[in-house]
Amino acid sequence: MNEEYSLGDIIKDNPFQPKAAVENITLISDLKPTEDAEVEGKVVSKKLQKTKNDKTFLLFTIADKSQSIRAIDWYNAEANNNKIQIGDVIKVKGKIVYFENRLQINISNETNSVQKINITNINPEKYLLFSNNDLSKLTTKLEQYIQAVENEGIRSLLKQIFLVNSKLRESFLFSPAAVEVHHAYPGGLLEHTVMVTELSLRLYDLYNEDNEICINKDIIIAGSLLHDIGKIEEYVIKPSGIEKTELGELIGHIHLGTKIVYEESKKINPKIKESDLNHIIHIILSHHGEIEYGSPVVPKTIESFIIGLSDNVDSKIAQVKDNIRNTLQINKDQSWSEYDKRLARKIKIEKY
Repeated sequence: MNEEYSLGDIIKDNPFQPKAAVENITLISDLKPTEDAEVEGKVVSKKLQKTKNDKTFLLFTIADKSQSIRAIDWYNAEANNNKIQIGDVIKVKGKIVYFENRLQINISNETNSVQKINITNINPEKYLLFSNNDLSKLTTKLEQYIQAVENEGIRSLLKQIFLVNSKLRESFLFSPAAVEVHHAYPGGLLEHTVMVTELSLRLYDLYNEDNEICINKDIIIAGSLLHDIGKIEEYVIKPSGIEKTELGELIGHIHLGTKIVYEESKKINPKIKESDLNHIIHIILSHHGEIEYGSPVVPKTIESFIIGLSDNVDSKIAQVKDNIRNTLQINKDQSWSEYDKRLARKIKIEKY
């Protein structure tokens, strides 16, 4: 319980360990218009198209951890379309221009202007963000929450998943919380989970003064800690960034989470009461809040309402902060962010 973890400890034997210092990496956000450049990025979209005059061109987008950039190839469109696939990391040669209010790469007329990069030559520092928080302190908080649970069966379940099962523990500490929406970096799931638990406990303190309506603190802690546990099987970290696993695509973290909890509940002693287990499962299933947001059931207990709201608050605030941070990295004098499709708005950047 007293063993400390840091992100460096977890990835030290991992093939995705950074190969170079961050300051030596050229990111897409560093590019300037009018310059000729070699640009490396991960292919996130591509489409072979034709002009009105029946000329074929390839329009594709590459990205790294800083931002994405559109590229257009007028010279070797069909050959390069066959050469690259979505998810490949490639290096392109071309001229950086400003077109339609954004940077674009006009691919040069060379046969090797688009090249695939071997996975062993990919530097994950270019594609993976890392948490600014101390993972060892977050791990200590996680363990303190578990120890605070009074119900022996619930505490036994939490210990089994987060402490006893070393594979689950390591996966949880290392996992991201998303591909790109929020906390999309190694350790992001731990960071998000600790914050959701803290928010939920603060709401518990505020609303548990009513003598007629009881809120179960142990269920609040367990549901908060386990609400996203399925994400350890939903995402995989590769040198080129975070991707969904096949299980993540086919099943999703909500149902994967219920599977993990059910399986681990069979291994514990003392046993957890069936009603408590079902309540925790209900929280996992309902924490997105609405059917249209991916939950197969809506929250039907006060504890599930609290945890669903806390989850939404933390994910939204993280998105807003990322939006502001990304804008200021490009121009520190900006007073408004770029339009955010997920938030469906721009964000006013206040300077106090």
